[in-house]
Amino acid sequence: MAGFDYAKTRATAEQLIAKFGQQGQLRRITASGPDYDPVQTSEDFACMLVDLDNTQAHIGGTLIQRGGRMVYLSTAGLSIEPTLADRLVIAGVEHAIVDVQPLSPGGIAVFWQLQVRR
Repeated sequence: MAGFDYAKTRATAEQLIAKFGQQGQLRRITASGPDYDPVQTSEDFACMLVDLDNTQAHIGGTLIQRGGRMVYLSTAGLSIEPTLADRLVIAGVEHAIVDVQPLSPGGIAVFWQLQVRR
């Protein structure tokens, strides 16, 4: 029996996010130099994303707070994996990433689900 084609599912997710989403930037900040005087630099990675409101059912007693956003981040063209140390720029506004969950059945990242807040 042949296994499920997760690469095809990934391609479908990339197409849907591109069609219904928007462009953004995943911002990675790195520190270099001595510990007592580090120099921080940022590098932006273009990405496609879908920005969603959290419903009232998701808020309260959880990691999700009022004003937080749920974001589906496409893997298309993204050369890095998002981390909690990164920032996500949506419509020119920088958001902190407070949770990163890959949808990766079978070991293939189909897309990333992020919780972000200003």
